[in-house]
Amino acid sequence: MKKFEGISFALFIFSALVYLVSIYGGVDLFPGQITIIILTVFPIIGLILAFSSKGGGFMKVISIIGNLAVLMIAVIVPVIVTTFFWNQP
Repeated sequence: MKKFEGISFALFIFSALVYLVSIYGGVDLFPGQITIIILTVFPIIGLILAFSSKGGGFMKVISIIGNLAVLMIAVIVPVIVTTFFWNQP
C-alpha cells in the first residue's frame, strides 16, 4: 500500500506541472479537452489513492493537500465563478 502514496504524489506533481505550464507558460502541452481531463481526473484518482494508502506519512499528507489544491484551483473555483458570478455576457 506504500506504492499508492508514491503514485498519488506523482499524479499530484504531474497535474500541478500541467496546470502551471498551461496557465503561465503559454505552451499547450495537450489539446484543451485533454488538459481539462488531466486536471479533473488525475487529482481525483490521486485523492482516492492517498486516502486508501496505509499509514500517515509525509507523502500521504502532501498528496492529499496537493491534489485537493489542484482540484480546487483548476476545477471547483472556475465552476463556481462561471456559474454564480460571471453568468452574464
